[in-house]
Amino acid sequence: MKLQNKTALITGGNSGIGLATAQLFIAEGARVAITGRSQKTLDAAAKGLGSNALAFNADVLDSKARDVLFATIKEKFGHLDIVFANAGVGHGGQLRKLPKQRLTKF
Repeated sequence: MKLQNKTALITGGNSGIGLATAQLFIAEGARVAITGRSQKTLDAAAKGLGSNALAFNADVLDSKARDVLFATIKEKFGHLDIVFANAGVGHGGQLRKLPKQRLTKF
């Protein structure tokens, strides 16, 4: 097991790529903390991930929520080895219709 005795934090780990990564990490021996903003999907993810997972309803942009998250990870698992910053929101659309101000951020 490649991740035996490792602890990972996966933001946005309640669905999609984040959840699939959490499943893989646990299969490889890691303990995993996941975050998400939907309690319903967090509960389902935590149930599926089992006892080596912790689920947090938290917006990673909220500094107080991060403080609680890191304190709980330290209390439950002792340390943190891996952070997978997966949380994000995508917005579809045509590139040519984006305002030029948004394009300069890339």
